[in-house]
Amino acid sequence: MASEHEPAHTGGPDDEFVFIDQSQTPQRLPIFPLPNVLLFPNMVLPLHIFEERYKRMVGDCLQGDRLLGLFLLQQGWDQEGGVATPYDVGGMGQITRAVKYPNGSMDILLSGLARVRVLRYIQQKPYLLAEVEMWPDEPDDSEGMEALTRRMVGLFERFVTAKASEGHELLTGLKLLASPIDLLHFVVTNMPLNAHHKQEIMNLRPIDERVTMMITLLNRELAAPK
Repeated sequence: MASEHEPAHTGGPDDEFVFIDQSQTPQRLPIFPLPNVLLFPNMVLPLHIFEERYKRMVGDCLQGDRLLGLFLLQQGWDQEGGVATPYDVGGMGQITRAVKYPNGSMDILLSGLARVRVLRYIQQKPYLLAEVEMWPDEPDDSEGMEALTRRMVGLFERFVTAKASEGHELLTGLKLLASPIDLLHFVVTNMPLNAHHKQEIMNLRPIDERVTMMITLLNRELAAPK
C-alpha cells in the first residue's frame, strides 16, 4: 500500500505536472484508502505512489479532473483476516503537483478541498470508485463559537511551545488563519494524535462539536507526561 512516509527517489523525473485550479465536487470519486493518514480541507499532503493499482488510479486522475478521495482505513484492517474497509467520511483533494519517475512511481502533492461522504461503492478493481456527497460543516458565528476557537488556539499554542520541535513554524502558520474551520483543520492536522481520534473530528458536522472535541484532545495531550 502506498505511504506518505515512503522516501522520494533521488533520480530525475520523467514528467512533472503542476496544477493550481480547483474543480467542482464530482458524483464519482476514486478512493485512496490509507492507514494513519487523513486529509482535511485547505491542508496539503505529500504522497509517494508506488503500488500498481494506485499508480493507475493517479494516472487516470491526471487525465481527468485530478480529484481523488483520501479515506482512513477503519481499525482492525491490519489484523489477521481483517478487511481493509475505509471510513465513510474522508477528504477530497486535488493533485496540484505530480512528479513521475523512470520506474513508474510518482510523488504527488494533494491539496484538500472538502469533506465528502461515500454513498456507495460502484467499483472495487483495479481501485475503489465511489459515489459521494459533500459533507460540509454546519457553521456557527456566535460569540460562544469565537470563545471556543480562542480556547482551542490557546491550548494549541501551549502545546507546540512546550512539546513540538517545529513550534515556531507552526505558530507562524497559525497566525495566517482566521476562520474557526480553517484553524481547526490546521490544529488537527498538526497534532500528533491517534488517527482514529482525528477521524472522529472528520465525521462530525457541527463546528462547535468539532472544536469542543479538539479542545478535549488538546487538554489530554497537555496533561500527558513529557
